[in-house]
Amino acid sequence: MTDNLQTILFKKYQDKLLASLYIVNYDSRSIDPDLWVNQFMTQLTSIADHPDVLKIHKAEKETEYKVDSIQIRDFLKFINYRPLQLEKKFIFLFDAQDISTILSNKLLKVFEELGPNFCLFLMVPDNAPLLPTVLSRAIKLQIPNKKELISTAPDFSEIQTPQDLLAYLKQNRESASAAQDEKKFIEQVIQHCLTQSKLSSEPFKNLDELLKILADYETYSNFNNSKLARMTRFFP
Repeated sequence: MTDNLQTILFKKYQDKLLASLYIVNYDSRSIDPDLWVNQFMTQLTSIADHPDVLKIHKAEKETEYKVDSIQIRDFLKFINYRPLQLEKKFIFLFDAQDISTILSNKLLKVFEELGPNFCLFLMVPDNAPLLPTVLSRAIKLQIPNKKELISTAPDFSEIQTPQDLLAYLKQNRESASAAQDEKKFIEQVIQHCLTQSKLSSEPFKNLDELLKILADYETYSNFNNSKLARMTRFFP
């Protein structure tokens, strides 16, 4: 499933607005950065090993990237040539926090002079340190956790009564409580309820009451009521 960040980056690529250097943070407990990169690149090309794409991993026995690392030499060669097919050449450097201090200092000039033909992503697990000199030269991005992703069309097909809906909210409170989408989720629940004859008269006395409950949502959020407690206000 394509996440919002991938969609935004793809749109920037189409509009020729991609920057040259990004730091991409991710939660290593729930995100596979290789898989994320593959998903993103499928939007740009169907070729698995595209000549305009370079993925850099540390050698098996290396603890850090060094000036004489083969992968770094390959990277420096890669940026000597313009893209063949894509609008840009893409470089994904995994575990960028393991770039040695000496190499980081040597790469600063390279980072600054990448130019419009290249887009370098430094893939870094959350809370892993990077040198301030590197941080200051890049745009920082965050891959959303899987638990933060919410379906735009929740499946309410099994809901036939108010009790079914409350049970659904209890079972799905993780997805229903995605920080940025909880209110949207509740609105979708309401929309479903209003279109179901068995639900329209029982849980909601009238539309005015329903709209007042929705308007009160942010007030209740400010008092740190549990998400499930806020949702149960939609029932008599």
